[in-house]
Amino acid sequence: MKKTLLLPLLVIAAPGFASDVYQQDGYFGVQYNMLNQETGGDDLEPSALQTRFGMQFNPFVALEGRLGYGFDDDDISDGAATISLDPEWLVGAYLKVGLDRSLPVAPYILLGHSTATAEVTTEVSTFFGTARDTEERTASDPSYGAGVEVNLSEETALTAEWVQLDDDDDFDLTTINIGFLQRF
Repeated sequence: MKKTLLLPLLVIAAPGFASDVYQQDGYFGVQYNMLNQETGGDDLEPSALQTRFGMQFNPFVALEGRLGYGFDDDDISDGAATISLDPEWLVGAYLKVGLDRSLPVAPYILLGHSTATAEVTTEVSTFFGTARDTEERTASDPSYGAGVEVNLSEETALTAEWVQLDDDDDFDLTTINIGFLQRF
């Protein structure tokens, strides 16, 4: 399925890389990430801040990189056991394809790859005391999502998006992002 989605996007994107008519524009932005880690029971919902930077090749196609850092952890408890998730780093690279970014509202889709690193702490209380285990986990997987830019001017926009960062059987990490974008 991923290959059938990728081929039409590459066909749409290819003219953008060869175009001499459109002046390339760079952009930079900041986003607040509301992460959601599915656990099979209650979900863990930590937060992160992320910067994004990219190059717009034509009004429809851009390449984008992202770097984020977690600042708020979350935990779940079922009495004797507690699991805590503390996101550390989020890194991603995306092909961004959408409607003409000069429209007042411009929806887009993202296809790319992301890596997320988090510290997972498990604490179990028993009659004999408390056992604590901390490990760093890294997940790296193809990513996809959709978003919208609400243009305040030609240079600035507010953004909202949903991104599936990792979709393994035992690790399902998604994020809702709200942010600000500055073009230069």
